[in-house]
Amino acid sequence: MKTQFETDLEKHLKIFNTSPYLFIGSGFSTRYIKTEGWGSLLDNVSKEIKLSKNFHYYKSKAGNDFPLVSTYMAADLFDNWWNSDIFEESRIDFEKHSINTESPFKFEICKYLSKNNYEIDPDYEEEYRLFKKINIEGILTTNWDLLLEKTFTDFNVFIGQEKLIFNNSFDVGEIYKIHGCVSEPNSLVVSKSDYDLFHEKNPYLAAKLLTIFMEHPIIFIGYKIGDANIHTILESIINILDEENIDKLKDRLIFCERDNSITETSITDGNYLIGNGRINLPIKRIRYKSLNELYSVLANNNRRLPLKILRHMKEMVYDFVKSSKPKSKIYLADDTNIDDLDLENVEFVYGFGLKDALASRGIKGIDSRDLLIDSIEDDLNFDPLSVSKNALSEMQGKYLPYFKYLRNANLLNDEGLIPANDETKELSPDFINLINNIKETDFYPSNNYLLKKDYVNDTYNSVSELIANEIERHQILYIPLLEINKINVEELYSFIKAKNLKKEDLNTSLRKLICLYDYLKYKLQR
Repeated sequence: MKTQFETDLEKHLKIFNTSPYLFIGSGFSTRYIKTEGWGSLLDNVSKEIKLSKNFHYYKSKAGNDFPLVSTYMAADLFDNWWNSDIFEESRIDFEKHSINTESPFKFEICKYLSKNNYEIDPDYEEEYRLFKKINIEGILTTNWDLLLEKTFTDFNVFIGQEKLIFNNSFDVGEIYKIHGCVSEPNSLVVSKSDYDLFHEKNPYLAAKLLTIFMEHPIIFIGYKIGDANIHTILESIINILDEENIDKLKDRLIFCERDNSITETSITDGNYLIGNGRINLPIKRIRYKSLNELYSVLANNNRRLPLKILRHMKEMVYDFVKSSKPKSKIYLADDTNIDDLDLENVEFVYGFGLKDALASRGIKGIDSRDLLIDSIEDDLNFDPLSVSKNALSEMQGKYLPYFKYLRNANLLNDEGLIPANDETKELSPDFINLINNIKETDFYPSNNYLLKKDYVNDTYNSVSELIANEIERHQILYIPLLEINKINVEELYSFIKAKNLKKEDLNTSLRKLICLYDYLKYKLQR
């Protein structure tokens, strides 16, 4: 049963015809892998690298300005890093990559952060399992750690403003690390000069991010609503928009705010003031104690193709259109004169595999009829894991032979259930709930035949008895009414097999019977 929050958020997201982007801040990593806040990090790094003064000295000197604190610490470290024996190992690893006086300090920060083993806090394991299943278009983040890359291994990663601004990105299945990454120490935005340069390039970054913000809902997680980094980026975006386009951002910005005092997650209207209160931007505010419900909504946001395929499609088409000598293996499957085509009726087909194979076989997807027939005939050699992840989870029809494929893909436990903690990304919470709530009564005939249940069980003790004494139409309708212990699976299989399903129209009653067989054979394993 969905909560009011889940219903409200689903309704809101349906306003947009694109999947959300996440904008993730430091609070996210602190929640799951216990990373430190900026102050604690600088304090611990100062001890690790044995600076001559303690963190509080630098903090006081900088007036509590952490980028300036980092600048002072980097300056004090520089000479010692190049001369002291305690940094010999660091110099071996990094001296060729040092490009300025702040590089050694950034390297030591990354070295310190690399000690994090990325073990998920046990208190949030369930949340994180759900997070790994969410369907989103991409991620923007100011975090340095590798948690997001380790979670979404199919995503492409762009590190720093330069990579985002000047590389071809396709806004699908990508992580933009705009403040750098521990994998590239020089990319970190940490000192005052780093932030000055970052803000100097903000208009270029804003122009690059504009398409994302205008086309997708943006969900902010791990930031306080007044975070300076977010405010600066939003202000840069607003500054390049006119009033009409600013209005298009309405309700696209969704801020998640942690509140441990509440018992129910909620989503309400709010406002975000930009430009010293010049612009009042309507936003949505989510107050949460647990993120389970948010992640469930995003995990149930099914997409028709995996992200890596969508990204590959965009890359191939972009390359084909923009380049005079495209590398993409795109071909025209029709010999029709292109100049004579009615473009209103042109269909674009994307195929997987070798061109000759596609041409000879034609293009056809798996449909419910294929699965129903294959569950009895077993002659199509479908890969059960692929069917479970890509076909069943997408179709989610009422009468499908789920259990054969799920069982053969080792996705069911001994009780015939998908474990609640299953981590298969394609199996959404809604899909797992659907499967785990299927029962034999779901295959009963329509209500006007239910009155026959007592008659059927008083009269017959087996499928074979019923078949021998009832007309064909009643055979199909009455078998599901038999008590489970009276239904011999092999007898039921033989009855269905004799129907020559490939020539049948597979009406609802016959579909139910096939699904009952699937349920008994593969869920109950009778």
